[in-house]
Amino acid sequence: MNLELTLKILGAVLWLVLVACLQLDLESQSWIVLLLMFSPLFLIPLSRRLIESPTDARKLERSSMAAAILLGLSFCWMPAPSTATLALPWLVIRLLVAWQALKEFRSVWETPQFCILAARCFPAIGALWLVANRANWTPFGFDPLIVLLTGAHFHHAGFTLPLIAGLNAQKCPGCWTRFSCVAILIGVPVVAIGITCTHFGLLAFVEPFGVTLLVLGALGVALSQLRLATRPGLYFPHRILHAVSGLALICSMTLALGFGLRHLWPWAALTMPQMWTLHGSLNVFGFGLCGLLGWRLMEHQRE
Repeated sequence: MNLELTLKILGAVLWLVLVACLQLDLESQSWIVLLLMFSPLFLIPLSRRLIESPTDARKLERSSMAAAILLGLSFCWMPAPSTATLALPWLVIRLLVAWQALKEFRSVWETPQFCILAARCFPAIGALWLVANRANWTPFGFDPLIVLLTGAHFHHAGFTLPLIAGLNAQKCPGCWTRFSCVAILIGVPVVAIGITCTHFGLLAFVEPFGVTLLVLGALGVALSQLRLATRPGLYFPHRILHAVSGLALICSMTLALGFGLRHLWPWAALTMPQMWTLHGSLNVFGFGLCGLLGWRLMEHQRE
């Protein structure tokens, strides 16, 4: 058994240990940790063959599993500067991967490739916030819960969403898939900026604008996934995975839109615990996992 496979097995065991050790209440913060860690331990490794990248970047991605395991272990202790040292290797790996991607931006001129490169960059922002969370720091006076959710946002909305948007735009080029890519590229950071503006009581329109733009882009991805499920030549399991991915994304982003417009229509918004339970779970397991499995199976069929 090679080292890479051993680390993957250890990562899966660690996630199950976290499930067993953390208080498994879907509306508690422990569920955020489990959803968050699903990206470094499962989704990012699963996506590796879907992303064309230089040899150096591939080596970094292969070594990221060890850093992801250390990040997961950091959640076994209370936040403190000493605990944050376990999260630092993950930050270093994600910064190096992002730097490799940024160097490729100079030679990329097509929107789908921009989106896929962004999927390699955004998790580095999330890793910064995770180090802050593990160190018990509160940047800009944010509540520790918001710091943790920001880390989760950039590991899911900042990773699987732009990645699958870019893959769809490559597979089915057209105005709608390009719009989805642009909306997601702009929407992911604008949502984070909007939450910061809301925190400081400034520019109240930024958050609902960012959420609306991101939701429109995500709905485009969902429709692309559903359309992909009807394409001829696909095996039945592929169709099911793409269809589940598209439907889960429609449901989760409908909830996100209601929450983003909560100041206009309070009745349409769920509570924060309900949001990370329903919206987060649909994004991670329904959209992210099923979507990436569908694309991996398609790639395997093509090969």
